[in-house]
Parts: sequence; C-alpha cells; structure tokens
Amino acid sequence: MAKEFPSNCVVLRRFCCLKWTVAMVVTAACLFVLWPWSPEMKIERMHVKRVKVHPLPPVGADVWISLSVKVMNRGMYWLDLMDVDVGVKYRGKKMGHVESEGWHVRSWAATNVDGDLEFSGLPSAEVAHLLEDIAKGKVYFHTVIEVAGEYGLFAISIPVAFKTILACEILVDTKNHSILLQHCIYKVSFFYTIIWS
Repeated sequence: MAKEFPSNCVVLRRFCCLKWTVAMVVTAACLFVLWPWSPEMKIERMHVKRVKVHPLPPVGADVWISLSVKVMNRGMYWLDLMDVDVGVKYRGKKMGHVESEGWHVRSWAATNVDGDLEFSGLPSAEVAHLLEDIAKGKVYFHTVIEVAGEYGLFAISIPVAFKTILACEILVDTKNHSILLQHCIYKVSFFYTIIWS
C-alpha cells in the first residue's frame, strides 16, 4: 500500500496538468471565435475610366476613376457597414473620395463595395504627369480607406462598433485595368461602445 502512494500522486498531478491544459486551450479557442475582429480590406479593382483635358488656360483635367474595395469579415459576428469612405491622391494632390453606406457582411464572408470617383480641375502641373503615366501604362495612386460599422449576432445588434483606416500605395496598369502592386498599412483600428437611447 505504501509503494502505490507516490505513483498515485504522479497520476493525480498529470491529471491536474492535463485538465488545466485542456481548460486553457478551450478558453483560448473560445476567445478566438468570440472576439469581435475588425474587418480586413483591400482594393480589388481600380482603373482610370476617362481623362478630359481642358487645353485653354488655366490648363486642367477632369478624371473619372472606378474602384472596388473588398471588405472581409474575419469573425462570427455579422457586420453592418455604416460608412465606407475611399480617398484617392495622385502625386500628393487629393483627387476626391467615394463614400458609401448600408452594406451588410455575413460572418466569415466578404463583400465588394463599388464606386466611381469624378474629380474636376486637376492642376496643370499634374496633368502632364498623369497623361505621361497613362501613356506608359502605369499610374501610382495613394488611397485611404475608412470603414466604420456595427456588430451583430443572429438577429441581435451588439452595442460595440468599430472603425478601421487603411492607407495604400497602388500601382495601376491602365492598359488592362489591373492592380500591379498594392502596399497597405493599417493606420487605425479600434472598438468603441454605442450607447443606445
């Protein structure tokens, strides 16, 4: 009887360690699944539709750009996108922004937010550069994507919202309207509580 006591303690210690390990793994898995992840974003499509040059002084140009932003939901909650704002710059000059709202993204799914940007009055200093880049077939743009929305589970809205800002450098092929290069950095990503009245 005395010889079995140490082995019983070893078995009991192993059982306790196994129990705590399983509990920690289950807790970590639950936190991973239940955590309200902010969405991932990327520019799916962007191309210069048309450029209209005004040759009379002051020289300027009107530019039409079509773009599509892919918003990917990484969590089990559905997302209501209250505001999707995409700002576009060319050579440091702000060309304008596209704003959209009312998009719904299911859990572990993605949606594309499409928009057209019309910018009037590109300064003469940038007109020559833009026409030269289009002739070469490659144009660099800077974009800032801002997405704000709310979470929900099943049919219930949860009083937690999010805001995410993504800044990207994009190299667009103007001949086949594809994106050759996309380098993005998340600037802001945070959660906040909504107070319902």
